[in-house]
Order: sequence, then C-alpha cells, then structure tokens
Amino acid sequence: MTSEELKQSIPEYLAGRLSADEARSFEAALSSNAELQIEVEELRAAWQGLGLIPQAEPSAAMRARFYQRLHDIDSGRSPVVRGGFAWWKPGLSGLVRQITIVLALFCVGMYVGRLTMSQRAPSSGDTAQLQGQIQNLRETVALSLLDRQSATSRLEGVAWGSQVAHPNQDLLSALIGTLQRDPNTNVRLAALDALEKFSNEAPVRQAMVGALANQDSPLVQIALIDALVHLREKDAAGEFRKLSTEADTNAAVRQRAQWALKTLRF
Repeated sequence: MTSEELKQSIPEYLAGRLSADEARSFEAALSSNAELQIEVEELRAAWQGLGLIPQAEPSAAMRARFYQRLHDIDSGRSPVVRGGFAWWKPGLSGLVRQITIVLALFCVGMYVGRLTMSQRAPSSGDTAQLQGQIQNLRETVALSLLDRQSATSRLEGVAWGSQVAHPNQDLLSALIGTLQRDPNTNVRLAALDALEKFSNEAPVRQAMVGALANQDSPLVQIALIDALVHLREKDAAGEFRKLSTEADTNAAVRQRAQWALKTLRF
C-alpha cells in the first residue's frame, strides 16, 4: 500500500472491515511507520471517547468553544480539498491530527466531567496508558524529523515536539540544539516558541541564555530577549549588558537589550 492508501484504510481497519490479507498488509506497514501509528492511535482514542459519552447534548458554552477551536485551526491552514474523503487528502495530515486531538479531548473531558458530577470514580488506567503511548510516538516522530536536512521537516519536528506535555531528555536536548545551531532562522524561532512551553525546566532557561550570545540573526536575538524578560530570568543580565554596549551589535538588538535591562531593573 502507498502512504495515501494506508491513511485511507485507517477507518476501515479500526472498524474491522478490512479483509484478512488487507489487515495483515496494513499491520505490517503499521509496525514500521511511527507517524501512521500516531494517526491510528489518535483516531482510535476519538472513537473510544465517542463510545463512552452518554446520550446527552453538551452545553451551549462547550459547543461554542469546541467549534471556535476548530475554526481557529482551519483558519490558519490551507482550505480543505473539495471532493472525496477530504480528511485524508495529502497536505492535510497535520489538520487531521489536530482536529482528532481536539475531538478526543472534548469527548474524554465530557465523560470525566459527567462521572465526577455523578460521584462515580472513573477508571483512567486505559486512558493514561493510551496517552503515554501517544506521547512516546510523538517524541519518536519529532526526533526523527528534527534530524532531517529539510528545513520544512525540521519545522514539523518542532511542531510535533511542542505537542508533548512532558518531553524526555532526548527531545529537550534536540530542541535546545535546534535553537542553538539550526542554520534556518525560522526553525530556530519555532524551537524557541516550543521551549518556552517547557521553561519551568532550569536547563531550558539556561540554554536560552546561552543561545543569546551565539545567535547571528537579530530576529532570533530579539525573540530570545523578549522570552527571557517574560520569564524574568536574572541569569540573562550579563548577556543583556553585552548586547547593549558592544559596537558590533545590531542597533535594534542593542535597543531591545537596553529595554530589557530597564524593564527588569538589573
């Protein structure tokens, strides 16, 4: 099967409607394709979540938030291809994954909320195990993409990494290395955005400070200054002072460093 045929076969596979030969072929491809495994598990989570929901309408506020989230996702990407089963068209896999995640969280949230209100203790073992498997797969895909030569692939790898709630040390190190050494400015900026989500980790903040001195892009330097000011990182004071006084510093960066020193009153 081609990659497109595999994606189109996911609903049939989960529903048990593939023939024995088709199922064996699909499972053989699934065992060696981490990205396909994530799509299967996320869609499985959505379907299982739907099966757990009692027959009841969500509140108007919850429905509004859900559809607003879908609108926000859709408005930031290319229009959906018309005709056929558009969810599985090439180029839309990222949108499919995000919508599936939102739907799964929506379903599980409603279910857990109803159990809490009815004073019943939910059984979360299976859900926790599934979430752990999805997180591990996301880390695997992120690390694989971050190691590719294509800047577009590395950008996608950063996006996958930013979706991991509690990244392992390998993923954090890869994101830090991307911020410090990636040759593409946009990839470095994306890595900084991802690392800000994990700034509660001291090594991440230290790496952000260290990256400031080695950057050759004023855009990345200014973004790092803003991030460190937002974090109120006192260890950045020395780098701010250097940038604010060195003659060869970009004028905009020098002004931003001076602003940072005044803002944080170092």
